[in-house]
Amino acid sequence: MQISESMGAFGKKKTASSKKDSVEQKLSLMIDALGGTSNIADATHCMTRLRLKLKDQSLASEETLKSISGVQGVVFSQDQTQIIIGVDVEKWHKSLQSMLQNDNTAIDNDIAVVAKDGKLFQNAMRIVAGIFGPVVPAIAGAGMLMGLLSGLIATNVISESSDTVFFFRSISVAVFFFLPMLVSFSAAKMFKVNEYIALAVAAAMLSPQLIEKAAALKAVSEAAELTVLGVVPIELMNYGGSIVPTILAVWLLSKVTPLVDSIVPTVAKPVLTPLFAFAVTATATLSFVGPLGMWLSNGAGWVVGSLLEISPTLTGFVFGLTRPITIVFGIHHSMTPISLNNFALYGKDLLMPIMCLGNLAIAGATFAIWHKQRKTVSKEQSSITAGSGVTAILGITEPALFGVLTKYTKAMFTASLAAGIFGAISVSLDTHLTSYILSSVFSLPAYLSGGTQNFIQAVLGVCGVFVLSFVLTSLFVKLDDEK
Repeated sequence: MQISESMGAFGKKKTASSKKDSVEQKLSLMIDALGGTSNIADATHCMTRLRLKLKDQSLASEETLKSISGVQGVVFSQDQTQIIIGVDVEKWHKSLQSMLQNDNTAIDNDIAVVAKDGKLFQNAMRIVAGIFGPVVPAIAGAGMLMGLLSGLIATNVISESSDTVFFFRSISVAVFFFLPMLVSFSAAKMFKVNEYIALAVAAAMLSPQLIEKAAALKAVSEAAELTVLGVVPIELMNYGGSIVPTILAVWLLSKVTPLVDSIVPTVAKPVLTPLFAFAVTATATLSFVGPLGMWLSNGAGWVVGSLLEISPTLTGFVFGLTRPITIVFGIHHSMTPISLNNFALYGKDLLMPIMCLGNLAIAGATFAIWHKQRKTVSKEQSSITAGSGVTAILGITEPALFGVLTKYTKAMFTASLAAGIFGAISVSLDTHLTSYILSSVFSLPAYLSGGTQNFIQAVLGVCGVFVLSFVLTSLFVKLDDEK
């Protein structure tokens, strides 16, 4: 695996394009550097990165990619090419999709191209991260609203019985209840299947009639089951907020659709293909795929819960220590389902505070480098480093990681060590969140939902990890021109 950073965004002159170039011009250069459109098998994005699967990664020119204006970093990880763009990534992705669709050799529709190498775990991590990247802003916005409401209620700024709280809590909770629909749409893009049929399957999973039927059956007996067509057992469950069952359902749809399409006569495809694809997938999902996904979700929650019970300090240390490196390799969003599952199972999560601590550790190390650079590099270069540290505090760590810390191995280690130490402290003190939020200092009020003590612990934690990372980096990291 290779890690590289774009130097143009951090003080060096770009060679492949100027800042005045349009996104389309930059993407044209990027496509050429990737080996052309025929070499791109898959293209998705998360909050800051284009995530590309290339048929032949050796055709990609790393140096050319680094030289393109707007590219903040390049990562070759888990057979995926990740190009760090920043907050404008969605604009780049839309233009890229348009350019690929206009080319006769556009992206393959076969997900097998992406996973044909058989690396099950690596591909699973990549798929989960790719699915949740686009979904995160929606759930983070709703989660932040829930956290702020809890904080305002805890500080007696607003009454919990007020219409205002009822309204905003209702709309934010709705996002998490209908999370399967958000996940299904994103997963459909990942698995290259019709997004709207995927949404229909997710809607079937959330059918109000089935939820009401389950409640009615449980009121008179322990079993909540139906028998469809006389032989197919349907276990009625509430899939509100479910993640793994939804991903499995869309994956199944991606297998059922081409099978149905190959059987149905051409003249009847527009009607019969979506009919059978939806009916078969929804039935199979509610019969056994959904319950299997719920079992897997609960199992993952049990594993994490068991680790926390066995040694909360060690678990917190490991999660904190590995946080910066998971961001580097673009798999940090694979932790999102674990946190969401913890909210569903336990009503709180201990891992998301560690994610915030990791971001502040990265910021602390970056500011330590900036402090050293003030006397050794140009004012422009040091100001770019400071700006990268500020964005890390705000929750966007790629500029700091790829523009600063990957150039100093010890700085990456000191940031990781600080995050590990405070991750252990955070879990040991039971610092937690009750809703999903972005890992930023602006999210600190959300910790009030766990009480004043929880909020104080969170504030002391982010301050402490920043200072420790700054001090460790200042002591053990030497710049090239330092004696």
